[in-house]
Amino acid sequence: MWTCSLLKRNARQALRGRYWRSFWVCFVVALLGGGGISLNWFYSPEEFTNYLNSLPSETLLLILWVLLVATIVSLLWSIFFVSPLGVGQCRYFMESRQSPSPFGTLFSTFQTPYLNVVKVSLLVSLKIAVGTLLLIIPGIYWAYCYALVPYLLAENPYLTTGRAMKLSKAMMDGEKFHYFILELSFLGWILLSVLTLGIGSFFLSPYMSATFAEFYAAMRAKALTYGLSSPQELGGFVRHDNPNY
Repeated sequence: MWTCSLLKRNARQALRGRYWRSFWVCFVVALLGGGGISLNWFYSPEEFTNYLNSLPSETLLLILWVLLVATIVSLLWSIFFVSPLGVGQCRYFMESRQSPSPFGTLFSTFQTPYLNVVKVSLLVSLKIAVGTLLLIIPGIYWAYCYALVPYLLAENPYLTTGRAMKLSKAMMDGEKFHYFILELSFLGWILLSVLTLGIGSFFLSPYMSATFAEFYAAMRAKALTYGLSSPQELGGFVRHDNPNY
């Protein structure tokens, strides 16, 4: 039986001697997946509204087109790059549990079957988003049901959408509240990161990522023990025994 303290202790052990490489992995993911600059940094809402009203209609139309293109580009970036990158991050931390994993593991999903990873990640995200829009409780429920999908894809990128969702849901059965408590256990560190204007979150991210990797390892063991999956489907993660990676 896993506990929050056990997972965190294992995570600290996994990060020993590998923290800074893990830090840069998380930093790159945050950098490439981060949002843009808010206009509210430069204008108050009222000032921004007055500024827009002062512009000619042609300029407003141009701004609208630019925003539309930027939105489409941002959406495509998230679908085809950020989501697979998140799966690569999961793979890095799962490999790193056993032995030092190379930084390039982060980009390991950008190979065959890359498009399957994109498709599964997109469909799962759409289901969660639709549930959230219709009624917040199903959205949150599905988010917890499918929390393990990125790890499953990291281990077996050939999984179909239906199988990935079904397996994740089965593995999370009876674990969703405990997973919520695990997330809540980082609240103090997160608040401390807020006090540092978010800078502390970069240093916290490797610890959290390593801990959630330990959670997946526990759920994976559960799935294999209770016959929810098989070694053929979940074949494990590559070990990198060369310490110079």
